[in-house]
Amino acid sequence: MTTTTVTTAPREIRPRVPSTRVLLAVNPFVEAILRSPLHRLLSKQVLLLTYTGRKTGARYTFPVGYSREGDTLTIVSTRHWWQNLRSGAPVIVRLQGRRRTARADVIAEPDAVLAEVERLVARYGRRDVSRRMYLALDTTPPPTRDELARALRGWVVIHLRLEAGAAEGERDDDKQ
Repeated sequence: MTTTTVTTAPREIRPRVPSTRVLLAVNPFVEAILRSPLHRLLSKQVLLLTYTGRKTGARYTFPVGYSREGDTLTIVSTRHWWQNLRSGAPVIVRLQGRRRTARADVIAEPDAVLAEVERLVARYGRRDVSRRMYLALDTTPPPTRDELARALRGWVVIHLRLEAGAAEGERDDDKQ
């Protein structure tokens, strides 16, 4: 009698963020759409984020995916730009065609990132969170908590708390 050992392939949980090269090519087009009257094509899931570099003092603007709960926008990232947002850094967002100001709150501690991602999964479902977070989650069967924790190493969650104020209602058709 022959016995066969079946091993399951490791789960596919990986970032789906395009390469820097692709982002550099695509981002100007996405930014142009988000600044135009056609912003509705993308603006329910993508916003323009503008912040000032801590060391350079230069302003950076680029599109990022987000989720919204009231006046809090949530972004999940693997890139290092988030380091400029520590300590409640002020940012400007172009959100659904409007310029708004916000304060950033970065969550980098792994257990807190995992808890926040689990909360987002519970709210939006695995497929929608996978799309919003640019994280390829093998959704059938769902990843275990340990698998998700391993996959999220190096990820951060950024909460942008929208502020009421002068920038709130402005249409900003000029470059920031």
